[in-house]
Amino acid sequence: MCAIKLVGKFFTICLNVHIESVMSKEYDLHVYSAGAVAPPLQEAVSAFEKKDGVVCRFTAGKPEALLKAIRVLKEGDIISCGSEYVHDEAEDVGVLVKGTRRSVGYRRSVLITQRDNPKGISHLEDLCEPGVRVGIASQGCLKAVWDDVCSKAGLIERIRPNVVEHADACGSLMGLIHSGKVDVVFGWNAFKNVWPDTCESGELPRDLQVFRSTGVQVVTYTRNLELSKKFIDFLLSPDGRDIYRNNGWLFEPI
Repeated sequence: MCAIKLVGKFFTICLNVHIESVMSKEYDLHVYSAGAVAPPLQEAVSAFEKKDGVVCRFTAGKPEALLKAIRVLKEGDIISCGSEYVHDEAEDVGVLVKGTRRSVGYRRSVLITQRDNPKGISHLEDLCEPGVRVGIASQGCLKAVWDDVCSKAGLIERIRPNVVEHADACGSLMGLIHSGKVDVVFGWNAFKNVWPDTCESGELPRDLQVFRSTGVQVVTYTRNLELSKKFIDFLLSPDGRDIYRNNGWLFEPI
């Protein structure tokens, strides 16, 4: 109980529900996923279940919360996050098995605007204009991407005053767009596939783009190391890559 209290009241409630759910269902693999990389992974899980006749449990959420749950429960088989540094940090605290991480593809940084792009944003320089409201991610896989892009362009001092909102994950970042709190965010090209009806995607010049890998890795507490590795192999197979490709993931920076 003491360990659970350390991660906060809300997490305690979620964790209790999660424990009951884990105990009440039989499954062969428990796959965790960061929210914005979940759509292709969930599709791949379904395909793997049909192909190999296994039962998988799938849990998506913010990486920090998922990793806390894994550490407290000492349970889980696979996790996928949208940036290598998240996996690095999890390795450092002993949650993930070193040497089992693979990349299932890359995402490319773009400008994401509201549907129909009412402010007519088409270039990075448009973010310098008075009245343009910019949202950035201060955590998760998009952490510091805006800094990388704007610093390369020499526009940090001009864009920073227009940064009016910080988000702690991809989902909450897109919530800023959906709620109309900002006009543009620094996001990933795959966002247009995840939210096709609610946003527009604008390309950045090639020399300003940031690419980040989506990793998948075995959890230290896995109950079936061989099956976990087999699932990762499936993600890297032609069928698995087709799923990620159809969801907007890239396999080479272009």
